[in-house]
Amino acid sequence: MPQNKILYLTDRISLTNASIPNSVIDVLNSQGLIAPDMEKIHFCGIVPYNDGVAVFLPRNHQASTADGGSAGHYLIQALLKYYQDKESGIDALENGEEVIGGRALSLAISLINDYQANGLYVRRVKERTVNSGKVNWSRTISRSPAYPSASGPIYMDQQTSRSRYIANCEIAEIHAAVMKELFSDYGMLWLGISAYFDERLELVHKPSESIEVNLTYLKRELQLSYSDRDIFLINGLIQYLEVKKGRLSSSTLIGVRKFHNLWESMLDECLIGKYPVNSKLPVPVYQTNRGQFIPIAQKGQRTDTVLKHSDESRFAVVDAKYYEASSPYTAPGWPDLVKQFYYQQAVCQLEGEGTPVSNHFVFPGSHAKLKSAHVASRGVDVKSSSDCLPGYAAIYCHYQDPIELLKTYVSGGKLTRLTNEIFDIPDK
Repeated sequence: MPQNKILYLTDRISLTNASIPNSVIDVLNSQGLIAPDMEKIHFCGIVPYNDGVAVFLPRNHQASTADGGSAGHYLIQALLKYYQDKESGIDALENGEEVIGGRALSLAISLINDYQANGLYVRRVKERTVNSGKVNWSRTISRSPAYPSASGPIYMDQQTSRSRYIANCEIAEIHAAVMKELFSDYGMLWLGISAYFDERLELVHKPSESIEVNLTYLKRELQLSYSDRDIFLINGLIQYLEVKKGRLSSSTLIGVRKFHNLWESMLDECLIGKYPVNSKLPVPVYQTNRGQFIPIAQKGQRTDTVLKHSDESRFAVVDAKYYEASSPYTAPGWPDLVKQFYYQQAVCQLEGEGTPVSNHFVFPGSHAKLKSAHVASRGVDVKSSSDCLPGYAAIYCHYQDPIELLKTYVSGGKLTRLTNEIFDIPDK
């Protein structure tokens, strides 16, 4: 089984970057992920191509292929978890929140996990025998002569049956071919290993090259199967080949166009002390020309994440920002700042005036480049925070290693260091 190499690239990489193979660009183009006016690739995920697997990691990551593929391992697990947790719908599709190839990824991983647990498919054949196996008494009584004895009739020729397992059947060949493709495209990343070789798969003959012929074999076998595992596996292989038949390229691209949705979701799940407030925040109310006042709750304020300190009555409004944030010029602009100011005021009103509520941005990265955001009058020479307008609270900036976040998210862990930093708690 050829071992595909893993190539690490980055979300928002320039289209003209020489490190991107032309075949990867071709796959992205075929999926409609590169518009004519685009200068950068907006994609985070996995792209199998003719020479290996290209892994587009989140921006500002510090991973390299020297890690043996662990960054890609965490990314593919995070994509699957996000896909399975995320409610699907038209809004998700329009907003770019859906995982492209999510259904195919879920199917691929279920087939890989099944193979790891149960091995290759074997056909179970029930054959009739005589005096060897499980006795079929109704058939024995009707077909075999009975010999009288003091204790009752004796049947010398008992009609029996036994199961025989055939490993070199067409379904096993199809199963092996599919598994070789899946391990080549996603298996090493999913298992978190740098190399994979399975002699069992290599020894199996190749199936027919016709997908239609293989689908016919599978559908016929499905009618003869009765065990839960066989039915699950054959249905999975049918789905895989149906998807393969309907797509233009040989492999399935998996990922998201807008990683900021996943960035927000992961931080929201992994920060400690999440405090639900969205259902309590103010909502817009419209007055009709008849004088009726109508509140629109679904268009009310919605913060990213609000945290409450575990021991003290103080709060933090956290906005997960998937910005480069390497300088003030690549950081959030005025609309994002205004949102935070309003959210802070809303939480203050909700919890009572005088309640400490701080504001925070969380950017991807391993090294802090920005400390805080402030507002000052135009033309003022700002030397310290005291030169800024006092009516706008500071928004503190934090940086979270995206690969560490992926790992924490898939393991169900918590970001203790970042939470302590937000609440300014010294590490013990």
